[in-house]
Order: sequence, then structure tokens, then C-alpha cells
Amino acid sequence: MIGEEHQKFMALEEEKRERILNAAMTEFIAGFKKASTDNIVREAGISKGLLFHYFGTKEKLYNFLVDYAIDTVKTEYVDLINVHQKDILDSIWQLSLLKQDLSNRFPKIFDFLVRVYVDDKDCPAKEQLERLYMLRESILQQVYNQCDRSLFKDDIPTGKAIEIIMMVMNGFSQQKASTAEIDRIGQEVKENYDMYLTELKEYLDLLRKVFYK
Repeated sequence: MIGEEHQKFMALEEEKRERILNAAMTEFIAGFKKASTDNIVREAGISKGLLFHYFGTKEKLYNFLVDYAIDTVKTEYVDLINVHQKDILDSIWQLSLLKQDLSNRFPKIFDFLVRVYVDDKDCPAKEQLERLYMLRESILQQVYNQCDRSLFKDDIPTGKAIEIIMMVMNGFSQQKASTAEIDRIGQEVKENYDMYLTELKEYLDLLRKVFYK
């Protein structure tokens, strides 16, 4: 929830605003304490004076960034999930498309929120953490907890099957992330997105053959 004190920043030209946001998200993945505003301004191509003109302190920048990331993921990811989709494999496909669309603009937004979630005891954004927990639960509720278990073969324990599906998908995502080229502001360079989707579809088709009736 963006406050009035940040309206000047939000009024910036979109390319410049997103360049600053991406630089900040990338730097804060190292953790709040380790993150350097010097690195942020260097990667964003702005002066430190301008950064503090908009945010005042490193902590206020971090708190703004958490709010902005949560709001953006909610409106451009979670709210677009098809709540009527009960096939978990189709849901994963849809989530991958939505995540890719958002990651084109903010390559590190999901990694940043994961870091906030993991560092909950040390991060200064205490008030926003409950919103982050609720966001995570909303995704689980809409996708994983509502999947149609009747689609699975009768002799397969569906709980274990869903765990395996998620482990395979997490491994696939991590493998793709580790081999991606990264440019100077941490933006993932997608050499061939169609190839990525083709490979993901192959994994989903294989999982469907293994677990579904």
C-alpha cells in the first residue's frame, strides 16, 4: 500500500522508476543489513542524493519496496489466477505464464519477496510481513489446496504425488534460473522463451502421464 509520501517517486517516468526498483530489489536480495545504497544508485544510474530525496533512509526505501512488491505480485499475479482451475498441472502452466510476464518487468521481484520471507526476524518491514504471509497462503489456497484429486490414478497417494510435482517444478525453475544470463542490473536475459515453455510443457505432459488417469 503506497503512501502519499512516495507519490513523487511514483510520478517518475516509468523506465526510470522501474530501473530504480529493479536495482533496489536486486541489491536487497543480499539481505537488508548487507545491502548497499551505493550499489543501488550505481546500478540505477542516479545520485545518492536523489535516492534519499525520494525515500529518506535505507529502511524507508526497503519498506516501500516490500509494499510495492507485494502490491504488484497481488494485482499482476495472484489476482489473475483462475480460481476455477482445479487441474494442478494446468494451474502450474498458468502460473508460469503469469510469473514470466511479471518477471519481464521485474526480474528479481519473486526472489526479493522470498528473501523478505526467509529473513522475517531480521527485516525491518515487520508490519508488512503479515501481508506477505497472507499472499503466500492465497496462492497455496487458490492453486494447490483446491486441486481436483480425482484426476489422479486411484492407486497413487495424491498428497505424495502433489509433493513430487512441486519438487520437480521447483527443481526445473531453479535449474533454469541458475543457467540464465544476468545483465548489469540483474535482469534475466531470455535467449529463447519459446524453448523454455516447450520444455516446461514436456515436463507437465510427463507428470500427467505418470500421475493422472
